[in-house]
Amino acid sequence: MGCVGYLQQQNDCFRSEYGSLSKDCDSDFGWASEAFGCLPEAVNLWIGNELSETSFHKDHYENIYAVVSGEKHFLLLPPTDVHRMYIREYPAAEFHYSQDTGKFSLELEEPVRNVPWCSVNPYPSPELKEKEMTKFPLYFNGPRPFEVTVKAGEILYLPSMWFHHVKQSPDSRGLTIAVNYWYDMRFDIKYAYFNFLQSLPHSMLCDPASSGKLGLESQHNISICNSEDESSMGDVTASASDKLVHDTGDTAEK
Repeated sequence: MGCVGYLQQQNDCFRSEYGSLSKDCDSDFGWASEAFGCLPEAVNLWIGNELSETSFHKDHYENIYAVVSGEKHFLLLPPTDVHRMYIREYPAAEFHYSQDTGKFSLELEEPVRNVPWCSVNPYPSPELKEKEMTKFPLYFNGPRPFEVTVKAGEILYLPSMWFHHVKQSPDSRGLTIAVNYWYDMRFDIKYAYFNFLQSLPHSMLCDPASSGKLGLESQHNISICNSEDESSMGDVTASASDKLVHDTGDTAEK
């Protein structure tokens, strides 16, 4: 296979590097800006063809994805499926073009640094399918991801932290063109919940024995709590009743 062209500079490229085109599209979506309480932090231009493909990943942005021509095919999984992605550390690398050979080569960054990335390829080749299914059973044996096709003139709202894999079908010119709007996400309880899930060891999900042990420990702790001295519970109830009477009196005075 030869080179696969995919214009995907990101980093607000539509309003900077391709600023001369930015007036051809709305600067934001009013309903989205109102809902998120802010304007887009970045607007990006994407141009590719049927060979252009993006592996599973997530973004820390609320994503409004508008297809201009061709079609985009998304596989979507919620943040709660983080362990099905088998996120691992991989060395960062860049493609470098050689004027002499007319080819690209992949070279590790210097100094070497690792980045976390999803390991799952949802479309393995026939000769690798069985191997991939064995390596990543949580993905291939679990619920199927949402499949969404976004056609020209349509918009997809992709919530922050959702995992997505993207393929595309070109138009009659052989191109797929899209513009997406990144709105800042709120680092609230959902982000804390995601980090909690991500911190859980895989064994808790893969090993039924581990899950059973955890359940027995929880039941044991609950039994201890329920076997507390009844007189102590009575003292708590009496204290709560006294407080309720006191609070009611304060309310009446106000």
